[in-house]
Amino acid sequence: MSILAGRVAVITGASSGIGAACALAFSAKGARVVLAARRAERLTQLVERIESGGGQALAVSTDVTDEAAVAALFDAAQTRFDTVDVLVNNAGIADSTPADAMPLDLWRKVIDTNLTSAFLCARAAIPIMKRQGHGRIINVGSISAKVPRANSPAYTASKWGLDGLTRALAIDCRADNIAVSVFHPGIVATELGGGLSSLPDDLVAQPEDAADVIVHMADLPDHLNFYEALVVQNKIPFLGRG
Repeated sequence: MSILAGRVAVITGASSGIGAACALAFSAKGARVVLAARRAERLTQLVERIESGGGQALAVSTDVTDEAAVAALFDAAQTRFDTVDVLVNNAGIADSTPADAMPLDLWRKVIDTNLTSAFLCARAAIPIMKRQGHGRIINVGSISAKVPRANSPAYTASKWGLDGLTRALAIDCRADNIAVSVFHPGIVATELGGGLSSLPDDLVAQPEDAADVIVHMADLPDHLNFYEALVVQNKIPFLGRG
């Protein structure tokens, strides 16, 4: 039996892509899932799908860049399911604006969505996890935290920052048996990237591929941390000269 059976997983950015795939994959392992995103209608449809298959799910319309909304999300999770065992910080936006053309408001939006949201959610989850003596936080980063793509300073900074936040929290939380880790996907066929349908099949991963890795990272004994995972296409020039 999976260690996730009966546990509670909060998943942000759950209305589509990797987040929606994670919701289904965690539920398939027997976890109870709390789904957070701004698109309430999509969350409701996903909850109905999970519950029709015998799972338990809660939709909470949430702007994860808003401090009060994040607090309400974790209050709702505890009200419905009493606790939070796993947090998947998946909310994010992509951006390909060069520095000399980037308004400050756009910079702040990317940083807040991709990085500050993970801090706010982790900050809310950690006290809950401390009380129960275990927990797991998985941040969804990007291959851009390893090798940036051109004309993406805000996105790159947000993902490098998320990698740094993961390292800091992993150290700060380990004494309380909370494992903090990061998953770096390469090119995934989601709405985030846009236009990915034009790429050959062997240059993209499906959201379900990413979700399977994230669930595997979470489906471990509490004293173990699958600290970092990277999924990259064989044919993109990531390792060595392309």
